[in-house]
Amino acid sequence: MALRREEILESARVLFNRWGTAHVSANRIASDAGVSPGNLYYWFPNKAAIIRALFAEWSAASTGVALAGLADSGDPGDALREFVHAAERQPAATARYAFFPRELFALLHADPELAAAYRRNFEAGVDAITTIAQAGIDAGLLIDPAPRANLRDVVVTAWIASECAPAFLEVIAEEPASGRGSGLAGAILRSLLTDEGAKALDERKGARGHEHRGIRAG
Repeated sequence: MALRREEILESARVLFNRWGTAHVSANRIASDAGVSPGNLYYWFPNKAAIIRALFAEWSAASTGVALAGLADSGDPGDALREFVHAAERQPAATARYAFFPRELFALLHADPELAAAYRRNFEAGVDAITTIAQAGIDAGLLIDPAPRANLRDVVVTAWIASECAPAFLEVIAEEPASGRGSGLAGAILRSLLTDEGAKALDERKGARGHEHRGIRAG
């Protein structure tokens, strides 16, 4: 039975990405999923509930949720490197759920329950990134933006760039924009790296390259 729920969500995701949420009805989702409208409503009372379920998937695949536990890492360098690795996975999540960045604010304004879930994800993500960044500052890996700027404000700016840039770049750029948001957020992070921090990230990239080559060789 749970498989049927996943089929409904997958059909909705594909349709929303292609046509936008406003142009896809619950009946259309049911038809594409190969289920009756009654079966769809057994799992989801309305289209808004489907969007919320897809948001939970998007959140689980995105950087904010991927940061869970990193803020408690005992090694600031490891936490910083793992954060960058998590950010590198963000474009795949953005591309898979492309309708969310495109329609994000309209969806949040239309559904208070979805907006509340987004705020929880945002606060958890920003808190974790701020903790990681502060540990990096204390370890000499990042430049402290104070007193010219508040660290949390810098993190929020990076979050906004990551979330909002894909939709913006879809309008002004010809190239695919799915990965550019995290790239712009990364530019903010890289601007704060000390020489020691840059070295730590380069070591991480080198280690990951050896891992991938080892996997291919095996």
